[in-house]
This record gives sequence, structure tokens and C-alpha cells, in this order.
Amino acid sequence: MVTSILRPTVYHPVQRISTRILGSRWARPPAILATFLVSGLMHEVIYYYFSRAYPTWEVTWFFALHGICVTVEVAVKKALGGRWRFHRLVSGPLTVAFVGITGAWLFFPQVIRYGLDQRAISEYSILVQFLCERLQY
Repeated sequence: MVTSILRPTVYHPVQRISTRILGSRWARPPAILATFLVSGLMHEVIYYYFSRAYPTWEVTWFFALHGICVTVEVAVKKALGGRWRFHRLVSGPLTVAFVGITGAWLFFPQVIRYGLDQRAISEYSILVQFLCERLQY
């Protein structure tokens, strides 16, 4: 769902503008970075909505870091021309580890700091209790 929103609203327009300014060879990196940055800013808005605490920008940095890494990955793959790649059994766990480590470092601290995890668990338990009561009648 996020991809289907961000691709036409951020990625493609930035890529078109970048193509005019930088040429087609260099249009992709700004589009990738802009897409990740917008995603990070939107997550900051969501965190603000739930916590009513001013942004710490950790979440935006999480997405900026991932945007930079994806941009580098795309450039390296393009430079190598598909001649050399990690096997999925290597690249998959490396990706999960990278997301896990950076998530623990930059993404989840705000969730825990503002008690969003506890509130979500509490709300889900209320929902489960409500559904259990309704199913008994």
C-alpha cells in the first residue's frame, strides 16, 4: 500500500524532475532518497499524532539511512551489471539483521519512550475482551 502511494506521488515526480536536471543516468538516486525521506517524515507525523510529543527525528533518520543504503545498493548492482550477487540465503538474513539493528537503534526507541507499545497492547486487550463478551451471548 505504501509503495502504491509513494511511487506515483514522490518517486516518479522527483525522477522526472531529476532527469531534466541531471540526466537519466543520475535521476534515480534523488528519487529514491526523496521517497525514503517523505516516508520518514510521514512516520514522524504518525508518531506525533499518537504521542503528542515533539519529533526527535530518529524515525526520519532511520528512513534516510535506509534510503542511502538502497541508493548505494542500486548503484553497486548497476556497476556490477548483475555479474555478482549474494545468494538469497545470505542477502535475506543480512537485510533482516540490518533492518532489525537500525530499527532497534532509531525506529523503536520513540515507540517505547512514549509508551505507544503499552497503549497498543492495552487497546488490543480491550478489543479482545469486547469480542469475547459478544461471542458468549
